[in-house]
Amino acid sequence: MKITDLLLESEMPGALPGVQIMSPEEFVAQAGEQEVDEATKLPAPSREFGDEEFQDYMGRIAGQEKGKTDKYKLPYVHRSSVVKYYDASGKRYREEDIKQALSIRPDKILKKNEKMKHSDGAEEQFFNVGFAALVGIALDESTGKLIIVNTCPGAGSCKVDCFAMKGGFVQFEAAWLSRARMLTYLLNDPSGFFNQLDNEIKKEVAKGQKAGYNVTIRWHDSGDFFSPEYIQLAYNLAQSNPNVLFYAYTKVADVVLGQKPNNFMINWSEGAHTSQEKKVKAADPSLAQTKNSRIVPTNLFYDLLVKDEKKNLVKGPQGQWQVIPDKIPELKQRLAGEYGISANSILTYNEWETKGRKNPQMKYNVIITPGEPDLTARDPGVLSTLLLKH
Repeated sequence: MKITDLLLESEMPGALPGVQIMSPEEFVAQAGEQEVDEATKLPAPSREFGDEEFQDYMGRIAGQEKGKTDKYKLPYVHRSSVVKYYDASGKRYREEDIKQALSIRPDKILKKNEKMKHSDGAEEQFFNVGFAALVGIALDESTGKLIIVNTCPGAGSCKVDCFAMKGGFVQFEAAWLSRARMLTYLLNDPSGFFNQLDNEIKKEVAKGQKAGYNVTIRWHDSGDFFSPEYIQLAYNLAQSNPNVLFYAYTKVADVVLGQKPNNFMINWSEGAHTSQEKKVKAADPSLAQTKNSRIVPTNLFYDLLVKDEKKNLVKGPQGQWQVIPDKIPELKQRLAGEYGISANSILTYNEWETKGRKNPQMKYNVIITPGEPDLTARDPGVLSTLLLKH
């Protein structure tokens, strides 16, 4: 199946309300000439990370004394880096060192992810673009000051279980620095960021054409769209690469409700701030038209999973959770009742692979168990991706 088979057959719309989608050339030209009131060239909700607050926070990280709410208000910095920044003679953390580290431009913006071979034989190579979730640290190069950036302005209850605050995102020292450099680059040199990423995408597309696979990019394996100017940049990249499929989850209502390029699939992700939830539900109360993802609570499915005699989960060959085969109809009925959708519209991931992908214009709702890929998020034929809670 080609990328174009997945795209809706409608006229290319504009950008967000009040934001004009420009050609890549127009965008780069304007980005180089435009003067903005905000400190960074690409506007973002941010505040200065003052010296006293910085010193206090670094000390608490080093002493493993962070508070329970720090991850919602302050950027993640790996403890191993913090320890290296300490100046014992001056009894302070060297702010200049972190500034220097953040000012280095990343060699690569695209992060290579898995390569999938579908049931019809088509191959698809995935890439990610992202930065820190919830709040990130960056350098404002125009002032030389560290800033704290709200990278997920629409976040609500999702903050508690944010996957981007767990696992490899926080286990490895290189992860926080890579994402902080990405954010610093984007905010201070959006035209340079655009050009580099555009070139990287085109190189990967050329490789794919030779090797016989499609390129798909997930925008934000962590983070979200934090300003109209930023979403415009992302949409211009999609227009510059019409044979690439882009997709993203968001908790920003204006992004979901606004117009977008045909090759950019936007998924409304539940768990947003109440103000964002209300705005989306006012336009589409039952999410009957809005492409979305939902986190299915464990009480709706856990008793239907395959388990051994010790009640431990029996996972599939790819490590995925498995629903007892003859319990799948019952799970579909439960989900239909919970979300007000037709049980006949609900498919398992395997059913979607063999049936749903052949009918991209039909609005299915697809169950994704932990361990299965979220490919339905970039399929216009899937209305709701039902993610079983891990």
